[in-house]
Amino acid sequence: MKKPEEVAELIKSVANEAGMAPGVYKMLNEAGRIIYIGKAKHLKNRLNSYARFGQLSNRTKMMVSNINSIEYIVVNSDIEALLLENNLIKKFKPFYNVLLKDDKTFPYIVIDDTHEFPRIFKYRTLRPKEKIFFGPYPAISSLNNTIKVIQKAFLLRSCTDHFFANRERPCLQYFIKRCSAPCVQKISKEQYAENVQFAKDLLNGKDEIARRNLIDQMNEAAKEMNFELAAVIRDRIKAITEIQSRQYVQIDNLSSIDFIAIATNANCAAFAVTFFRAGKNVGTETFIMEHIIEASPSEMGESFITQFYKTVTPPSNMVTNFELPNTSNIKEYIRLIASQNVNIIFGQNSIYKKILSITKTNAQIRLKKELFNQYEPQLTSLCKLLKIEKINRIEAYDNSHTHGTNACGVMVVFENGAIQRSKSRKFNIDDTTAQGGDDVQMMRFSLEKRFKSKKIQEIPELIVIDGGKTQVNVAQNVIAELGLADKVKIIGIAKQNDRKIGDEKIVLETGDEIILGHKNELLSFLITLRNEAHRTAITFHRKKRSQCMTKSILDQIEFVGAVRKKLLLEHFGSAELMKKASIEDLKMVKGIDSKTATSVFEFFNRITNE
Repeated sequence: MKKPEEVAELIKSVANEAGMAPGVYKMLNEAGRIIYIGKAKHLKNRLNSYARFGQLSNRTKMMVSNINSIEYIVVNSDIEALLLENNLIKKFKPFYNVLLKDDKTFPYIVIDDTHEFPRIFKYRTLRPKEKIFFGPYPAISSLNNTIKVIQKAFLLRSCTDHFFANRERPCLQYFIKRCSAPCVQKISKEQYAENVQFAKDLLNGKDEIARRNLIDQMNEAAKEMNFELAAVIRDRIKAITEIQSRQYVQIDNLSSIDFIAIATNANCAAFAVTFFRAGKNVGTETFIMEHIIEASPSEMGESFITQFYKTVTPPSNMVTNFELPNTSNIKEYIRLIASQNVNIIFGQNSIYKKILSITKTNAQIRLKKELFNQYEPQLTSLCKLLKIEKINRIEAYDNSHTHGTNACGVMVVFENGAIQRSKSRKFNIDDTTAQGGDDVQMMRFSLEKRFKSKKIQEIPELIVIDGGKTQVNVAQNVIAELGLADKVKIIGIAKQNDRKIGDEKIVLETGDEIILGHKNELLSFLITLRNEAHRTAITFHRKKRSQCMTKSILDQIEFVGAVRKKLLLEHFGSAELMKKASIEDLKMVKGIDSKTATSVFEFFNRITNE
């Protein structure tokens, strides 16, 4: 590590070399790792400011003391510097830069105009391209409901182009009044195009335009005594009213707007964004910023906006609860990366203060969750009990089966203070292993499958098994065979003699049994993990059993082989819907003739009456 005077000399030398041009600079430590990336309108002035140690914050002093070398890149303007800085920060993630921790993608509604009969569907990506899209929708329920309403109101297709091109009869969506079946010419191209435009009007916030047009159509149909058509249009108007009635807050004068609020602590910052699209609230999402020690709200706010909207489609308006010193640069940055003009409003005293206040409350809630790890005391107790230094990852295992059939195993992961459902794994256990309902062998199978897999690189400090000494011993043997005995601890959770739930005992690798009592927080924590694994296993087992039952039922039907079985399931989706189908409905399935349709109908009719 260089002495302070050596660092100052290095900084001044590089500053003089860089001159007054705009650019980006990278500070590297002794190991050659980038520890900070910054931008400057004038490189010389900005770099020289780091040589004045007395004026630096403690955080910056610490960073400067680790500098071993400095690299810089000259660009044409400070906007280019902002773009390059953001790209490099995202790539290298330097320790002293303020970083967006949550790297999320959001779903969008897409209307694909590349086809003469456009389809509507949801699409999750960084930012859709070459398609007409609406969003993002952070609340997937809001997106699903909107698509459902649009399908009910305007009967737009959602099927793929390949499916569309190969239809000879309308699919189920037509019969449940969710599609106008353009695939088989049940609607003219002109009428379908009109419905597409109505849908776009609704998604763009022009609800009244869509409603007015539909009312005119309904009145015209009624005049012509076409009451059936008038009733269909009336239902469409109801659908539009339904989607409006679910909105607690609407904004009339700005159709696309994001409310961005920050909540801070000495070591952490949380942002919340409330998204309004087409004048309607489509959800709120929260985010954490890292490495924020001594950073100002303005600095964090600029970092958040430039990093977040690099992958998320920006709105036409942003309202923030923090001031930004250079909004013109941020506006130009967003225009360059997203081809979107944006207006930024400091909203503390604006008409949007109430919505901004609610958004800030969400940021504060996220901050509290981040700062307060509810399981920290339990993890500390667990470390003491197992005589290990720390626990970063716990894996809990369980099995489920019915007399050895449809057997499965699961792994549930506890990490970063919470159960990480996205990291759980499910194991299909073969019939030979599960023969006779041998839980011990099933557990062995799951552990071997998990630890021999190359998909998961993380090794847990602790494995929690649902069982007693026998299960713990088998798990120990598996871990020892894989050469992980010195890295992974194993405990079992077993019921006591009275079999009382919530008062289990802990079984250690040594064979010792520890009874903590039903009020003990550590036991409650371990039971929570065990129960989550148990719930996941049962859910997976039921799904397997249901699929198996469906296959078994269809296998009993005369004239239905593997090909026809697939065609029927693809068309109806399940055996339950097949039961309700008439012979005519069954004959509409491509590849199903009258004889087969009659056989299927009579089979389900017979078992229903038995």
